[in-house]
Amino acid sequence: MDWTRTKTILIIALILTNGVLIFSLYGDRIGADNLDEQKYKRLEEVISLLESEEVYITSDIPTRDLYLPDVQLTYEMYENEELIKILLNKGYSKVDGRYLSKDAEVQILGAQELVYRTLNIPGGFVKTDPKLAKEIADRFLQEKGLIGDSVEYWGTKSLDSGMVLVQYRQTLDGHFVEDASMDFKIAGDQLAEFRRKWFGSFKTLESIKNIESPVKALFRLLPEIDSSEDVQRPVKIVSMDLGYRLVSNILTINFQEGEPSPYWRFKTESGEVIYIEAQTD
Repeated sequence: MDWTRTKTILIIALILTNGVLIFSLYGDRIGADNLDEQKYKRLEEVISLLESEEVYITSDIPTRDLYLPDVQLTYEMYENEELIKILLNKGYSKVDGRYLSKDAEVQILGAQELVYRTLNIPGGFVKTDPKLAKEIADRFLQEKGLIGDSVEYWGTKSLDSGMVLVQYRQTLDGHFVEDASMDFKIAGDQLAEFRRKWFGSFKTLESIKNIESPVKALFRLLPEIDSSEDVQRPVKIVSMDLGYRLVSNILTINFQEGEPSPYWRFKTESGEVIYIEAQTD
């Protein structure tokens, strides 16, 4: 027997057997790694294209495949006056659709939006410190029991009147929810106005929507910027988020509930927001 030839055949057989075993165990992972590498390459190409057009992405970019469950949203309604009692400390009267106390008033706009105003705020220009303004807004939310996991700080903005606008947005399981917000106007060291439009309940449905990849959404960002009257190049994108948007029109402006669609939301350094539909066919 030719032992040299036999050993060679055995070695080759062993190598082939190990190769088949490795592919069987790790083939899916190897394919996934190659796919991830391709996705990363496409992402780099799109970012390079955007930068050549003076659009700079400074935020984190999701890279995995994404899905969102369908949900049904229902706005808070104020017929029972529970929140009004909290805001006005129960000592108020109702006059011509307004709720009045000695220090403040509340109005309900379109059944969905609550507006709280402090009375006797001095007029004219009032210089306001943005940091102090946020502290006042945070304290108000805490004292009234309106803070929670679904509340996300959105930003502050100085107004021409000297007041500071402090904004908060609603989230659901880490995803943004539009159109739901709480906005404060702070004058000096006083709360001048508080507006709340908030979803009171969520119902998760059984259906799920496939989400367009972040790379495709970024590719579609450029024409959205070009068609915008507010966003001018050069522009920095400081956040890219996935969430729900309940788009209203003149026929649905006062609706109480609905099923939102998934959107990508891009926020610029100067505060403008661009929305891109995220659902795939």
